[in-house]
Amino acid sequence: LLRETAGCAGKLAVFAVRVDTFPADVDPKLFYIGSETTETLTTLRRRLLKELPQLPILGEYIHRDCFEIAERYGKDTFQMIKWLGTDRLPLFFTIKGRIDAICRRLPLVPNALTDLVMQGFSRLTPRHLPRRLTAYRDRFEHHLIVQAPRDVAKQTAQILSEVIGDAKGADFFECDAADGAKALLHRFAAAGAAMRFGAVRSREVEGVISLDIALRRNDRDWFETLPSEIEDKLVAKIYYGHLFCHVFHQDYVVKKGVDTAALKRDLLALLEQRGAEYPAEHNVGHIYEAKPALKAFYAELDPTNTFNPGIGKTARERAGLSGCDVGGAEPGSRVETYPPAAAE
Repeated sequence: LLRETAGCAGKLAVFAVRVDTFPADVDPKLFYIGSETTETLTTLRRRLLKELPQLPILGEYIHRDCFEIAERYGKDTFQMIKWLGTDRLPLFFTIKGRIDAICRRLPLVPNALTDLVMQGFSRLTPRHLPRRLTAYRDRFEHHLIVQAPRDVAKQTAQILSEVIGDAKGADFFECDAADGAKALLHRFAAAGAAMRFGAVRSREVEGVISLDIALRRNDRDWFETLPSEIEDKLVAKIYYGHLFCHVFHQDYVVKKGVDTAALKRDLLALLEQRGAEYPAEHNVGHIYEAKPALKAFYAELDPTNTFNPGIGKTARERAGLSGCDVGGAEPGSRVETYPPAAAE
């Protein structure tokens, strides 16, 4: 199926694909969980994945700070999707990008004009989140959205009751259809809230560092604690992600005047110490260095380094198979096999 092409970062064309499919879940149940400790969510994760005969559909984590920032700076995204649907979003962001490009060339016009206008407009719109969700925001630091197939909804609720009943500072409720849709939409809006936050508050923000990381599946200490020398350089941290597969999005809003490149290196060094993999959901592109196994995979796909040279900070020079004449080499000469040593 897609084994050799899924996630490919090169210029690879797939002309025809057949993939497995399955019936859509009918009437799934959505549970909203709040907890003051990550240990409760860890216990929930392990029991749900281990004991349910059918896997949950999703398990989305949101930290309280993320909830609050998304509530304020993702409100217009929430409203647009609610009223216009997702099909029109690409067109909207294309128009927004063109306007922003024009604004950057005009003197005395803010670079983030569209963000400022949209943020101002969002403040005029009515409350968009159910009171049950905002009440949990006030009560709990850690939030988890669990959606389960209808066939295992009762078992899911039973496990939740047992874990929450044994825990202190935790609670949950089953969402109705309306509140469940809003909870998921709020989680979706969180993905762009950090960039809006940074754009609107540009006088105090140097930039935003966005990381997507994967932790080991048996890591119990999955919530990040930063040293003070890094914490002091941040305006805000925005944590959210997919708890069941231990993939997290971590956005860092950096204070004005801080070297964001140096700070990112420090953050990545901490992730290395924790045994995390990054990037987790996106490819290395030309930003991250590919690890040896990934370099070997690229070499197998593209032995002449033609499709996307330089990917994963590999060499940009054209390469060739051993003994082949490639790129103007002398007849019969040996050309270094991809990937050659990276250029300085």
